[in-house]
Amino acid sequence: MSESRSKTFALELSACSGWSPVYVQIEWNLMSRLERWTYRLTRIVNLSTILIIAGFILLALGGLTFYRQYRPAEPPPALAQEPTALPPTPLPPTPVPSVTPYPTHTPYPTYTPYPDEPTPTPSPTPIRPPAQHPPDRIVIPSIGVDSPVVEVGWSVIQGKDGKFTSVWDTADYAVGYHKSSGLPGNIGNCVLSGHNNIKGEVFKNLSAVEPGDMIYLYADGHEYQYKVENAFIVKEVGASEEQRRKNAQWIAPTSDERLTLVSCWPYWTNTHRVIVIAKPYIPATPTPGGLEYR
Repeated sequence: MSESRSKTFALELSACSGWSPVYVQIEWNLMSRLERWTYRLTRIVNLSTILIIAGFILLALGGLTFYRQYRPAEPPPALAQEPTALPPTPLPPTPVPSVTPYPTHTPYPTYTPYPDEPTPTPSPTPIRPPAQHPPDRIVIPSIGVDSPVVEVGWSVIQGKDGKFTSVWDTADYAVGYHKSSGLPGNIGNCVLSGHNNIKGEVFKNLSAVEPGDMIYLYADGHEYQYKVENAFIVKEVGASEEQRRKNAQWIAPTSDERLTLVSCWPYWTNTHRVIVIAKPYIPATPTPGGLEYR
């Protein structure tokens, strides 16, 4: 609406209603603004409606595309199967007439003679008869030892601290059997010792004995076989009192039959002890009576 037309309309309205032209002009301006906002709001609503409808259309098209792309494949039409021939019906078995056997003859009782006196069976000689005396020979094939065995005792010596200690004697040019230790074939620990670098050096290579090696003792005309189970070296010179007590336990009495060999090591200092533990071995085909010497 033009400005001149607004003014003319305001004058006419004031003349008819008796209002002041100023108030009429203000009222007209307010009505114009309300119409403009109403028009703008209507356009916004129409645009939003169009956008929502377009969104639904795009969503429907996307869903249809997804369904066509990922819908499960239709299974192929089933092939016509040929009819399976039924197996022939077996004929019922022909009954076989049973034959009634003739009655068997009951035999007369046989004569049982009186038993003779049982023949006494001699008890077999044990493979490892308990020895009554110390061993007198030892053979260790793995290190080439074949030496006589003699009995040895112990000596009491005074140490640097003034204390007295019992020390086992060592045999010269032979292996020493510790007096009162176990006997072959009996429960107990049979202890043998020998020099490694002086007076025969019978146990010079005792440190080379390994588990599985065989040792043969001879006593009372019988052979006693032993198989090595363990071999190790312990420190003796310069060791603590507790360690030396532990070392001495290897030559102490035991509740099983075993053979223990002891010697010094190494060859040039003798600061350690070689200890070999062997257990009784019974071969699958033992020598009758165990009397054969090697």
